[in-house]
Amino acid sequence: MKKFNAIFWRENRQLKNGGYETTRTIEARTLKSAENKAKKMTQGCLYGSMSLLRVEEA
Repeated sequence: MKKFNAIFWRENRQLKNGGYETTRTIEARTLKSAENKAKKMTQGCLYGSMSLLRVEEA
């Protein structure tokens, strides 16, 4: 399994610029499967919203 870094934009209206970038490490076999896992992470947000910016190999 390879490691990928998923970069997300986490929206927070209380901050001056409206949010911040955050990175999560994902283990997957291919880039496509890492992107799919990252998209599922955006749907499981408990508060606020999080959108996927890009996925790159670590």
